Amino acid sequence: MKNISIVFIVVLSILTACSNSSNDECNDCLEITTKSIKYIDSSGANLLFGDQAIYNPDNIIIQTENGNTVSFWKEEETETILFDLEGNNTSYQIVLSDTLIDLLEFELDERKSMSCCGNVIFSTKTLLNGQEIENEDFIIINR
Repeated sequence: MKNISIVFIVVLSILTACSNSSNDECNDCLEITTKSIKYIDSSGANLLFGDQAIYNPDNIIIQTENGNTVSFWKEEETETILFDLEGNNTSYQIVLSDTLIDLLEFELDERKSMSCCGNVIFSTKTLLNGQEIENEDFIIINR
């Protein structure tokens, strides 16, 4: 009887330790996908950064379909602007100037995250100004 009690206590301790450690190591989250955008001309010159830039990345505005402004950041090393997809927004207007606005639309889905216990929002399809383009997290827009 004593051996059965010891085995029971050991098994119970292991199960409790495993369930506690998995809760501590696995935070609930909603992982967001970041989209990186690079504007180039037909010769491949960057239109946002460098000597041939014609648009100032500091003046760009990104808005959702509801008109809410989306935060973005510049990454000068890769000469791109980046923003996070929002689960409740599928359309984004990128305002480069008073006369040039690009519309990016995404079909979104969720899948289990590999880095936490939550889900990751990702795009399954990408449209630029109504035309389907490659569905990548790095988007090149040719002007």
